[in-house]
Amino acid sequence: MVGNGAVGIVFGESSTDHFTFIVNPRNELPRFGEFLVVKNRDGDEVLALLKSIRNVNWLMDAGRGSYDYVEKTVNVFSKGVLDKSEAILATAKVLGVLRRHDGEFLTKPAPNRVPIKPGEKVYLARDEDLQKIFSEGHIRLGRLIARENIEVGLDANRLVSRHFAVLAVTGAGKSNTIAVLTKELVSSVNATVVILDPHGEYQRLSWPGARVNPIRATIDPGRIRLSEFATLLGIAENASLQRRFLGLVYRTVREEMRRKGQVVGGIAFIHEMEDKIEEWIRVYENTDDKIIHYYDEKGIETPRKIQSRDIEALIRLKDYLSELRANFGEFISPVNVLSEIRPGMVNVIDLSGMEEEQMITLASFVLRGILKNRIDYVKGVRTNDRALVREVSERYPALTRPVLIIVEEAHIFAPRGEKNPATLWLGKIAREGRKFGVGLGIVSQRPKKLDDDILSQTNTKIILKLVEPNDQRYVQQASEQISEDLLSDIASLGVGEAVLVGYAITIPAMVKIYSFERDMNGHYGGGDIDIVGEWLAGRDEEEEITEEEAIEALPL
Repeated sequence: MVGNGAVGIVFGESSTDHFTFIVNPRNELPRFGEFLVVKNRDGDEVLALLKSIRNVNWLMDAGRGSYDYVEKTVNVFSKGVLDKSEAILATAKVLGVLRRHDGEFLTKPAPNRVPIKPGEKVYLARDEDLQKIFSEGHIRLGRLIARENIEVGLDANRLVSRHFAVLAVTGAGKSNTIAVLTKELVSSVNATVVILDPHGEYQRLSWPGARVNPIRATIDPGRIRLSEFATLLGIAENASLQRRFLGLVYRTVREEMRRKGQVVGGIAFIHEMEDKIEEWIRVYENTDDKIIHYYDEKGIETPRKIQSRDIEALIRLKDYLSELRANFGEFISPVNVLSEIRPGMVNVIDLSGMEEEQMITLASFVLRGILKNRIDYVKGVRTNDRALVREVSERYPALTRPVLIIVEEAHIFAPRGEKNPATLWLGKIAREGRKFGVGLGIVSQRPKKLDDDILSQTNTKIILKLVEPNDQRYVQQASEQISEDLLSDIASLGVGEAVLVGYAITIPAMVKIYSFERDMNGHYGGGDIDIVGEWLAGRDEEEEITEEEAIEALPL
């Protein structure tokens, strides 16, 4: 045990997973979240976490007497008598049995099978034991709230392969946490990270020696799938005729451009689709047979007679294409975003300025492309298919290594109870990505709005402050590791503090996340705008202008 004496004695009822103890008033008061050790009935050393601590006075027990009775008690008894009737009671949760084998400390506690014995003394856990438990990881994330001298690490293999979630209310420190994680992954293990960044928070991500690759978000309509194209245009799922004609026009223009030797994609592709729709409308208006010709899925030219009800769908489809070109032409490009990803870097894809439909479309393309090409590459290596390996290596060199995809504002791309192309591929990565070296990190301030299947597949949770009870309950339901007592911990956290639980950490812990700017000399675009500061700066500028105008108005 530790050498500074017992902090308490097990008192009252105890079990295999919880015990209560009375605190030793002659020692320093243990803090909430502190790690403790105590012996069970077999004499094993058990590690526990302090969950609650409360002050009681036996002379002034709650529920005994009125205000007058309490006031009389305070006046009659001396302070010394009242102090002697005072006690501090604490409750602790058992984490497991500390194990040693041949003199070596085993960092993973074993399950505790027998109850804690009343009367046993409770001690603070040794610093050296906690250092061994929490230093197993590759990533330096922060320090224990209760022991600021103990650094907490995460296992990068487990974090990435089994996926993770960072959840919190606005302003609790999500962006800072992601900045620390990505910096550590790239600097420590040369990770390839892709961030889908809806608000442009990470465009200025930097640190000394940073390897950050900002990628301008563009969409090539010639590369995306029809379902993605329909989402991009905002065509409703029940608009079956519009979607049908989108497919006909899409495949026809692709085939015709290919046969002419033209580049299939970019803004020219949109123009060609608009022209093709105009051509088909003229066929209906100016010919007797009203027969158009399109290319089907196999590239076979096929006739079709245009009906009057088809014209409305074609006109609406042309309007969708025109609106896309007019309002979001800057995001349409033949550049393949996947080819812009660089290995061993944080690749930040800036989605700011896009509407949700465009974000979802690009996210779907990126998610699908990364998973599909990683599957091709891994299968090629396993089967010694050199042609397949060479194809992926030449087109997407970054995808020859494992990839971690971090999705900010994940509730946009995977909303609960709704399906879209991005949700489909997020789900596939959550279920299958581990086998092919594709990891997933989801970040959200609205957990209850997240797809529950995807959230439940994240085996490590980094949970900063969550106040809304529905969010807390939803997170608990989606995670086997989060117990009832952890919910109160989550609500009590301060800014930058987190509960860490899951596969990438040895035991659950409450951690103060490192400040990316202060502790790592880094910078990112997150954080609140100084509204008052900008208002006051505006006032100063207005006053300066007024003074200049007054001087100019003076008579010469």
